[in-house]
This record gives sequence, C-alpha cells and structure tokens, in this order.
Amino acid sequence: MKKALVVAPLSAMALMLAAGAASAHVGYGSSLYDQSTNTYGAVSNFTPTVSSNAGWISGMSNNGVNRTATVDTLADTHNNRFRFFTLTQVSNITITVLGTPNTNGASVLNPGFSLFTGLVPAGSHDGVGDTNGLTAAQITALQTPAMVGAAVGAADGGHLQNVPAFATWSPFFDTMDEITAEGGGTLDGGGANWGVYRADGDFTMGNNGGLVSGVTYQGISVGDGHNGDVQDNAVSWTGILGPGTYSLIIGGTRLDDLASLFTEVQNGTGNPATGYTACDTSNPVSCNGTTYSTAYADLRLARNMFISMTVDGNVSPVPVPAAVYLFGTGLVGLAGFARRRMTAEA
Repeated sequence: MKKALVVAPLSAMALMLAAGAASAHVGYGSSLYDQSTNTYGAVSNFTPTVSSNAGWISGMSNNGVNRTATVDTLADTHNNRFRFFTLTQVSNITITVLGTPNTNGASVLNPGFSLFTGLVPAGSHDGVGDTNGLTAAQITALQTPAMVGAAVGAADGGHLQNVPAFATWSPFFDTMDEITAEGGGTLDGGGANWGVYRADGDFTMGNNGGLVSGVTYQGISVGDGHNGDVQDNAVSWTGILGPGTYSLIIGGTRLDDLASLFTEVQNGTGNPATGYTACDTSNPVSCNGTTYSTAYADLRLARNMFISMTVDGNVSPVPVPAAVYLFGTGLVGLAGFARRRMTAEA
C-alpha cells in the first residue's frame, strides 16, 4: 500500500520527521492519512503499541498523583505513541482507538488521546537528549541555545526553561538515566515531575541534532472511562478540523495504573550517567540499591491497539485477522487439490 506524503508547504516538517532515530524517542512513523492524495498509511501504522496503560492521563490536570491543584505529573514519551495526519481542507474527522488483546499477559489498553497541530522533530526526547555513549564535549554540543539557552540552567529563552522541572529519575530509569535534565519549573512537594510535555497544553521538544519545534493543543483530549466515556477499552472523537498537519498522541488512561507505576518508581533506583547524582534528596527514589520489582516490569508491558480514522466518509484500512488469511489460504489449497484430482481422474 502506498504511503502518504506530506504536502509541499510542510516539507520542512517532513525533513524533521526523517531526521534522527526514533527508538525510545518520538517517532511518528508514516502518515496515517494525507488528504492531498486521499491516501491512508500502511495498515501496520494503525496497529501500534504503547509502553504502559498510564501514559496519557499523566499529562492531564488533577490526576491525583504526585501533584497539587496546579502542578502536573507530566506526560512521558516512553508511555505514549505519536502519529500524524495531514488535511488540505476543512473536514469532518472521526478517530477511534481500540485496545486489543495482548499475548504478553498485559491488561487490555484503556486508551486515551490528544490532538495537536504541528509536529515535533523525530528523535525528540524528554529532557535535552540521550547522552548514552557520548563524550563530555559531545554532550555540551547537543545542548544548543534553542534547547537550553546560552547555557544549561540559564533562564535565557531555551525552550526547556519554560516547562516544569524534568527529573533525573523517571518511571523508565534504566532508559532515561542518560538524559540530560533541564527545566525552569519548581519541583512539587512529592518530588520531581517525570516528563517535559503535557497532554492537555502546548509544548515544545527538541532532539540531539538541535532541531526544535512546538505543537499547539487543540483542546481535544478523550480517555476511556473519563469525562462520561464508558470504560470499554475504546475511545472515540468526532469533529471538524481545518487544513494542517496534526499530531495524534495516544496512551493509556488507567489512573490506578499510574498510581501503581509511580509507587514502583519510588521503590527503585539505578546508576545515573557520569556526572549526575544518584541520590538527590529532592527525589523520592530510594538510594539503598533496591532494584525495580517484577510489578514494575509488568506495568511497563506493551499494550496493543488499533487506530481507525474516517475523513469525510473515507475510512482507514482495517487489518484482516490472521485467521482469515489462514482460512483463505486453506480454500486456495483445497481448490488446487480438487483441480488436480479431477485432472487425474479424467
């Protein structure tokens, strides 16, 4: 199936998407839909996974975990899945995300998603960037003025100066301990926040290549079991959107899973990158060498989902279950066997 192309006015954004590695960083994949060609992306792009069942609500207000009425426990790219689509005219859109059965023992996803206009660069990450394997000089080089200002910690316009403080610890410590933390906010009473973007507000992110871009929240966030939605492992939104490129950011909405995950974070510790402190007294992470329990790993199991889109009556592709393919293959085999038998008897 032909993959969608980003329309010409957004070619710069397309280049940003193509740059950098997407592993454990923001990676959009191919376009879900390009209205300029009326083309949907590959079916596999509609069947991604998310890394837990608690990623989306962690960026929402009043979630009750590690926050007060004015301080969020922010969203985290390791919990969420980023996808995008492009419209060239005002259109009626329906987006549905369905949690589908897992084979790894994880509970079925209770999905939630938010919509933004614009894209962040491919390889964008919480904090400044992944310093794993880099020299001190390389780490300094990736801390561009666009990301951190003239110097790390200087409140002079770098985009991370305008977000709540990023924690040197996180629910994903083993993959995040090489992230250079930077931010201008104040830590809340329960310890540092664990991300740098919100699921319900504008945000800006950058990658190690120095590419920086922001997205604008559209005021559209829906979650399974929240705001009147029935908790049924599915969530849907229908509305009118104008021309532009949109980021669809998906995660889980289970508040109890978020609380459990946060508890496991507080019970664990790890070895930070050279030059960073393991036992910052402002962080709730224990410093006694305790490793994450099995419960932590279970909470981080991948959850499957299926995304469907309808754009002015044009419906996204529906993946055919493997059993149907096997059934079809069996019919073809039987037909061939019958023909051979008839030929042999003739």
